[in-house]
Amino acid sequence: MLRARPTKDRVSEGSDLSKSNVSLAILGAGNAGCSLAGELTLQGFDVSLAELPEFKKNIEVPLKKGGIQVEGELKTGFAKIEKITLNIADAIRGRDMIFIASPAYGHEAFTRACAPHLEDDQSLVYISYFGALRMSKLLNDLKVDKDVTVGEMLSFIYASDRVGKKGAFFMDRYQDDAKVLIKREKEGLPISAFPATKNPRFVSDLRKVIPSMVSGTNVLETSINNVNPISHPAGVIMNAGWIEHTEGKFSFYLEGQTPSIKRVANAMDEEKMNVASAYGLKRISNQELSQKMYARYVNKKTGETHQEKYYKNIYDAPPSLKHRYLVEDVIYGLVPMYQLAKVAGVETPIIESVIRFASIANEENYWETGINLKQLQLDGRRAKDIVNFVNNGM
Repeated sequence: MLRARPTKDRVSEGSDLSKSNVSLAILGAGNAGCSLAGELTLQGFDVSLAELPEFKKNIEVPLKKGGIQVEGELKTGFAKIEKITLNIADAIRGRDMIFIASPAYGHEAFTRACAPHLEDDQSLVYISYFGALRMSKLLNDLKVDKDVTVGEMLSFIYASDRVGKKGAFFMDRYQDDAKVLIKREKEGLPISAFPATKNPRFVSDLRKVIPSMVSGTNVLETSINNVNPISHPAGVIMNAGWIEHTEGKFSFYLEGQTPSIKRVANAMDEEKMNVASAYGLKRISNQELSQKMYARYVNKKTGETHQEKYYKNIYDAPPSLKHRYLVEDVIYGLVPMYQLAKVAGVETPIIESVIRFASIANEENYWETGINLKQLQLDGRRAKDIVNFVNNGM
């Protein structure tokens, strides 16, 4: 069992923590990992960047160049990263915070790789998708007996891409360069530990790295309110013909988000807010949350948050329906949300329909492969008991 963190901590609440004495491990060398490692290095943090050996191709060019070129809206320049490695144990040794900067389907592999090497007083930070609940269960199943805090952010802090010399966006197209483009930074991004009783220390520590983050209520908020499972799947399914015909050669956000698609996504969003309310969370729509987090980028005429200069004439649509915009968001987002809705007696017919359409289109039964309540440690609990569990861990 993971032990409760004692009063004295590696990074104590209220301590005068400078960038020079906090060390970070970034695990995953895709869009998120390279963007976070590069930007935080430029900000003066001690950063290690690691990838799993089976995905070594992702890290070969950053390793060869000794770092990452960062472009976009924040600090820019070449970020020389002292430790870039395929050795997870080496990457996390002595690090205060470990960011699992992978898609949700990479959470388990990275957590298993970390488990034998975790140290007291470290924090594991996941990117939403019920990562904190899933991975705290895994660590307990692996009998990790360390004073580790497990938490998550509602979304990745940046809207960013790892890009190649041709300006391409997806994994199979950007291997020729070690460059990231950070288009936007979220402000007021909710974060939470599991259980929420650990939030004061967890949030305080994390805000010393990313000051704009705010405390969420609990990890239900940071997963149910994840904007991606609402905004991505409808756009993928309803653009299926265009995606399959062009292999994603269109702008998903500027051209693929038409009024009818937005109406479906808004209907899903209404169901999501009903689920949130059933678990005592504040109702907030995707649009309201996006405009709040991207306030400085909002187009005052249209209310849109996607800057045209970064999205116009850019092919950023998924190349197929097997892409994470559908697969990840259904398996790790919509399916567990649907199951939580059932426990709370909330009807979600639109979300259910999207899961069914995705299952048919991809010839995979997402009801079976999607995350279930047992994997979240929530099976057999009533709604009020689930709230108590995420808040208090009991």
